Amino acid sequence: MLSWVLVLSCYWIVSKGVKVNIKVVEAHSQIGQGHAGGLLRATKLKPSREPGSLCSHPALRQLLGKCYELEEGEYKYRVCPFQNITQHEVALKWNAYHGILGIWEQWNYDPLYSTLTFARYTDGDSCAKGDKTVPRIAHLYNLCGKRTRVTSVSEPQTCQYNLTLESPLFCHDGARDVFSALPEENRAEFEESYLEFKHNILTEKGVAAKRVELLERIGCLKVRKEFTDLEECSKEYQDLYDKNKELEKQLSEDVYQDKYSKLQMKYDELFGVLTDNGLVLPESR
Repeated sequence: MLSWVLVLSCYWIVSKGVKVNIKVVEAHSQIGQGHAGGLLRATKLKPSREPGSLCSHPALRQLLGKCYELEEGEYKYRVCPFQNITQHEVALKWNAYHGILGIWEQWNYDPLYSTLTFARYTDGDSCAKGDKTVPRIAHLYNLCGKRTRVTSVSEPQTCQYNLTLESPLFCHDGARDVFSALPEENRAEFEESYLEFKHNILTEKGVAAKRVELLERIGCLKVRKEFTDLEECSKEYQDLYDKNKELEKQLSEDVYQDKYSKLQMKYDELFGVLTDNGLVLPESR
């Protein structure tokens, strides 16, 4: 359409015999590109999974549903606490990058000292790291501040991002305390491990192990096993697959055995009624 307008304009100028200077604009049109196109792409970001359990001090729920941004160089970083962290290239070009750096997974715990050290956001968009493709991850460090804002971002190693979020909510020790993040019904068990340590019933490793087990059980902690290579991972998968099949077989056998036992009981009851009424002889069984 633009080409036709340009041709018609030139024709009109020549036919009238009017001499004018024509300015040629070399810049590309920004319609549907750059920032506008980028925003459209950004809205289509799809997380690979749902965020993890909150497992945080009740006061931190105020951060849910809110997002905080920091523009650093050519990128804008958007932190939505307990949801996800995204990165957006602010350059005006058609292929501006928009991606997910990580989805809220859990706190990084120091179970021995009962503290939450930083927040882990994992399973971000794919990222090239050497000859491998790995998901991006982000660590969010929370500090005391006069207002809630993202203050820094860095990439200490390829595909891993460190960000800092300041807020008045983190000015109290309780906000980073594991005990305060636990449901009321689990706090006594958590505290019990400290008493056992104090009375030399548990060692430091024993306390940490007991608390980690509790955090795993209530869904606040997921321990990921790291594999050295694909062969080790494949072997682990095959072992788990075999165990699963064996359990399915046992379950199936148990179910059928249970059904058989119930039918046998009903048969015995019916046979007893028939025998008592002289309808069948006991030896006919």
